Amino acid sequence: MDQAFSDFGQVLDSIVMRDRDTGRSRGFGFVTYSSGEEANAAVAGMNEQELDGRQIKVNLANPRGT
Repeated sequence: MDQAFSDFGQVLDSIVMRDRDTGRSRGFGFVTYSSGEEANAAVAGMNEQELDGRQIKVNLANPRGT
């Protein structure tokens, strides 16, 4: 995931959410960029693209606590 999303800017962190019992991917994750502009570029460039054989939806996440 880092490699695909690093085309749009500096990836500070990325995580794929996993089921705590099975360890299998829950089908979504988060990527943190160093700027909002980079995040917006990733949304524009990656939304509805294919990653690891699956079409993905990319959008901006709301900060925790909002």
